[in-house]
Amino acid sequence: MNIMKKRFLTLLLAGLLAKFVFAQQEATPLLASGSSGFTYGEFKAGYGVTQFSDGLREKFENGNFSTSGGGLFSLAAYRKFKNIDHFHIGLKFKSLGAAPSQGDNEGEMFFNFWGTAFSAKYYPFSKTAAEGLYLLGDFNFVTQFTQKYRNSRLLNFDHQFAIGNSFTLGLGYHYPLKNRYALVASVEYDRASRRGEVQGVGEVQFRNSNIAFQVGLMF
Repeated sequence: MNIMKKRFLTLLLAGLLAKFVFAQQEATPLLASGSSGFTYGEFKAGYGVTQFSDGLREKFENGNFSTSGGGLFSLAAYRKFKNIDHFHIGLKFKSLGAAPSQGDNEGEMFFNFWGTAFSAKYYPFSKTAAEGLYLLGDFNFVTQFTQKYRNSRLLNFDHQFAIGNSFTLGLGYHYPLKNRYALVASVEYDRASRRGEVQGVGEVQFRNSNIAFQVGLMF
């Protein structure tokens, strides 16, 4: 899938997310009966730490950089369909904005990424799929990273990006509030594979993982 097609899918997902979220004004409350369907939005924020593998680890280790992490944010829309117990199915957008990692010789590295995903939740102990513990699985069909390196003293700057996909596994808890709101917290592990062009080398496969903790609101 080329870059233009992936960007089109990203715009389509953003439109669908907006449609689902604004439709919440007429949606059924989250604490619905097991046979009822309902739709809701979810916003979460937290912190994620990145571990580098093929194509990225070498530069990170050679520069002796500190831990790479930053704020991780996600916006999603989910639907619990009628007569399908335990499951929610949805669409998600998430993004990590990294704080600078400090390396040798005053070097700094930034690693940011975003992804658009099909997402599913499974509530093993709640027939209504509206509260309690849940398992999470995402397939990020478009995910892009941007890696930046700078050393202002040496006037050395580098910028590159790559596009691919990733899988996310997570464990979360959903705590209902009054009316149609709920609190949510989750721990998520993401494993990504992306391809990008490197000057003087050509196309390179990049791999990395990210583990994050997030809290947020269902609405």
